[in-house]
Amino acid sequence: MKTRFLNYSLVLLVLCGGYPITQTVSANQPAKVAQSIWKLFSAPDGSFRILMPGKPEAAKQTVNGKSGNIELNMFTVERQQEEVKYAVGYVDYSSEYIELLNRNNLVEKALDNGRDSVVKKAKGTLISEQKITLGSYSGREINYSKPGEKIVRQRIYLVDKRLYQVSVETTKKRQKFLTKSMEGFLSSFNVSSR
Repeated sequence: MKTRFLNYSLVLLVLCGGYPITQTVSANQPAKVAQSIWKLFSAPDGSFRILMPGKPEAAKQTVNGKSGNIELNMFTVERQQEEVKYAVGYVDYSSEYIELLNRNNLVEKALDNGRDSVVKKAKGTLISEQKITLGSYSGREINYSKPGEKIVRQRIYLVDKRLYQVSVETTKKRQKFLTKSMEGFLSSFNVSSR
């Protein structure tokens, strides 16, 4: 009798309580994942790689230097909504000039001259400077201000015959919001063996 009562109770529960309604979900629904704007950029000649927040614009300019006319190659991404510009540039010096620097222990002096030239051309004021390296190559990290409430953080490296400049320019107001992006950009720069 107890078993029949239990069976009737279960049937009644199912009939009166109903069945739970479930919604089927497909396991293959596409997930919405945020895509990073940062992409690995490699120089056309394969000499360097760096993370950049978009596709850079390439430009060339002839510059009159102490060792004659040299060609400046620039790759720039400007993000106007964030008031920031990311850039990588390089110039190639003659083998003779580099040999002269090495023979006379003038590499550090050449980097100092590069620093001075960059700050002077920008009509800027040097805020800080630090000697750095990229592997076995000498370099400088400089921070300077320039007219228009702009701040520039730049790394300069002499790699064989090539002088690289990796820089971020933003406003004083936006700098505190871009600290991680600026550091990530500058630290992602790496040279390749050519």
